[in-house]
Amino acid sequence: MEEFDGVRCPANEAERFLQELLMGADASAESAAATARALTDASLRAVDTHGIRLTPHYLRGLKAGRIKPKPTLRTERLAPSVAYVDADDGLGHYASYRAIEIGMEIARETGVAAVPVGRSTHHGAAGCYTLAAAREGFSAIGMTNADAIVAPHDGVRAFFGTNPISFSVPVEGGQPILLDMATSSIPLNRVLLRRDTGTPLPPEVAIDKAGEMTVDPNAAAALMPLGGAGYGYKGAGLAVMVDMLCSAFTGMLHGARLPSFSGDGVTWPARLGHFFIIFDTRAFQPGSLFAQRVRDFLDDLHQEPARAGKEVMAPGDPEWRAYADRTANGVPIDAATWDSLTASAREFGRTPPKVIRASSAVGG
Repeated sequence: MEEFDGVRCPANEAERFLQELLMGADASAESAAATARALTDASLRAVDTHGIRLTPHYLRGLKAGRIKPKPTLRTERLAPSVAYVDADDGLGHYASYRAIEIGMEIARETGVAAVPVGRSTHHGAAGCYTLAAAREGFSAIGMTNADAIVAPHDGVRAFFGTNPISFSVPVEGGQPILLDMATSSIPLNRVLLRRDTGTPLPPEVAIDKAGEMTVDPNAAAALMPLGGAGYGYKGAGLAVMVDMLCSAFTGMLHGARLPSFSGDGVTWPARLGHFFIIFDTRAFQPGSLFAQRVRDFLDDLHQEPARAGKEVMAPGDPEWRAYADRTANGVPIDAATWDSLTASAREFGRTPPKVIRASSAVGG
């Protein structure tokens, strides 16, 4: 956790505020609600790199025309267990939640559903959508491609997107197991957050324009794949999987052929692909047995001996601790983001949410 200058706001008020700002930029009520939901959810779980701080980015995209404010989602059942969602260049959060809804409907019939999404835009944290499935008792895998920012193993320039992967498992009587990770060393938005906060990068996570390692977030020209200089072939291999499922299976371009959509002057659509797989756990094992096996796993994992001062945790455990704190005490919003949001509120004639406190800590 990193100390920062900013505010805390009640989560429900923050979500309402974000939805109003997005609608102020002409987003449809449905698109705005889905996006505000995802951004607030990410911030509640301390995934701040993909949370509320991205709102100004989406507002700029809507105003520049690179994100369609009122898309018409189109869905098609391609096979008994396969459906396709055309996002119509709208906010990717809206299309992604819809893909999960459709996937759950199909999985109730067939046990498993695959739902690719095409012609989409950045959808924030992939874990928001697999979590939505887990909340309904389903397990899910989700991923998305993006324009190039990650070097291939032993490469010196960007080729892959950060190509994140998420996986969720429902836990009876507890919070879901929730994996949400980039296939790069760190997510791009963590670099942007470090630029905003003036904090150096960890070693061996980024290279500069000359292909040399750098800890300066302002000099970072490409990220390293997961595994770093020595074992980056592992992250690069996962990035290949994501690019295939999100390009060949969706009809979209792979990351290296996607036009860059960073910068305020960009007006062309992103045309990203997402890919979701949804499992009805009851199709595999009786509900009571499935729940018991998951609980056995978590109990055994949490009882494993740990290094001094540490504890063994399951994917999602740190985020659920943050979720409890932030649900009770408010969602932190860094000062730069807060200033941008309140400026947009003045522009659109909206009322900012109530501030609980003027300083906190934010995940980095």
